[in-house]
Amino acid sequence: MLMIWAIMLMAVTVAGVVQYVHYSNEEAILDAADFKTLHLAECGIVLGLHPDVGSTDPVLKQKVGNDSGFEVWLTSEGARIPINYITDPRMTEMVVNLFEKWGLATDDATIAAQSLADWVDPDKDARASGAEKDYYEALGVFDVPRNQGFISVDEMQLARGMDLVARVKPEWRDYFSVYGDGLIDLRHATKDVIMATTNASEGDVDRLISERDGADGIHGTEDDGSLSLNTAISLLGMSSDQYKLIQNNITYGGNTVRRVESIGWVGEKRRKITVIARRQDDGSLTYLARIEE
Repeated sequence: MLMIWAIMLMAVTVAGVVQYVHYSNEEAILDAADFKTLHLAECGIVLGLHPDVGSTDPVLKQKVGNDSGFEVWLTSEGARIPINYITDPRMTEMVVNLFEKWGLATDDATIAAQSLADWVDPDKDARASGAEKDYYEALGVFDVPRNQGFISVDEMQLARGMDLVARVKPEWRDYFSVYGDGLIDLRHATKDVIMATTNASEGDVDRLISERDGADGIHGTEDDGSLSLNTAISLLGMSSDQYKLIQNNITYGGNTVRRVESIGWVGEKRRKITVIARRQDDGSLTYLARIEE
């Protein structure tokens, strides 16, 4: 009996060890894949930040081995509205236009935009439809607004009226940036942002995007059109007077803040890194943000 019990105990122990080794091996494989996806994503970031690499360069999409690789997307942070410049009346008007396009009533859009401007400006005087300290304190919210630039896009949701914006456009964060240099880059901006910025008709904006994105209709591919700012303005059907009103707020490919989004992949596993950086006149880079997902 003792021998039988000893054999049974040994069998259970061996089975436990085998199971442990199995799980440990699977965990090691997953850890190795996670490390490799991160390494591949980092490789993509290095390429994406190189000054000689453009958004349509085929080097940005590479397969490494049989089941791994990376893909990189280059855009300008100017594709997004630079929210910390909203005190510029033209920029405030653009934000109102954008909110209206998303379905907000004019009054609600104005409240949200002016409240964002009141959050950024250094004074404590509320705009006609904005909000300063007294408004928030009446709601039991203290120490806001900060009366300086937003430190993150998420902070915008605290401003008056942004709850209504989130209701009609849950992905509103994708349209704003705290890192922009004050210019909307028509080369990379979305249809909504271009319409809100230029007041051009939907048809004219579609025409610009068609010429800009090439025959495949996909932005950031090899067949993208090579346009100038003057050509873009012409495609939008803007008169010289209309252009003068916004010439200090727009550019075409001239934004100095680059957004690099790199995804490393191994099999079904993915790892994404986003880096936002500004290239200085001497060619050096200033890193503004790094986000890992």
